Amino acid sequence: MKIFKVIAEPLDRAEPPAVAFVVAEDADEAMILLRKDINFSGYALPPAEMVPMSIHMTEVRRLLGDDAAHEKGVYGFHLIGAPTPPLPST
Repeated sequence: MKIFKVIAEPLDRAEPPAVAFVVAEDADEAMILLRKDINFSGYALPPAEMVPMSIHMTEVRRLLGDDAAHEKGVYGFHLIGAPTPPLPST
């Protein structure tokens, strides 16, 4: 699996952009997961930036939680400039 760092611009320009990490097989699957994620309903897709990252799964587990190390999905969603929310698995 691959990890993608995603930065998305809001549809309402008065709102701040958001960032999240997507665990997926490839960029196409990452886009499908973003479209299904409720947090991204107010953000323009395709995202402004979607960068594949090279990271070991132990680091993924440490940074994004146990689920992100072995399950596809969208993790760590937060508004840029806002504090990062606590991990659901901590």
